Amino acid sequence: MRYFYLLSCCLFSGFSVAAQAAENVSLLRGKWDCTASLRQPLYQLNLTTQEHYLASHKYVTKGTLIARLPGQPIEVSYSVVGNGSWQVEGDKLILEAKELKVENLTHPEWEAMLNLKQYIPKHAGGTLDIVRLDQQRLSLKAKNLPDNIQCHRG
Repeated sequence: MRYFYLLSCCLFSGFSVAAQAAENVSLLRGKWDCTASLRQPLYQLNLTTQEHYLASHKYVTKGTLIARLPGQPIEVSYSVVGNGSWQVEGDKLILEAKELKVENLTHPEWEAMLNLKQYIPKHAGGTLDIVRLDQQRLSLKAKNLPDNIQCHRG
């Protein structure tokens, strides 16, 4: 009897995870306006994007990345455009980028000297933890960011 109880619990929790994943998929579809930031001793990065998660499990992203040097009036803006595929597994959002283009908008002449593009991956992707997802808000946790990526319905 005890094994029947344990098996039942496992089955129901499996159905619960599958139902949650299906709900997450339907909630995720659509446009989201997102922000993320990273502060390091030598620089600060702020990313503002619009993410569009399509029913075909493809996504399109476009936005602006601003790099700043603390205590300096220097600011460099980049255009960020990309696309790829997405899937949800439980409380994980898995992104596989097909293409990511980054272009210096403010000081293209600095690119040869700074070579900041070398730090920006040509193909980005990975797994993000879904911290919050409802009709209006999306919060994601990336392993390499101390703060969550915050999004609201676009």
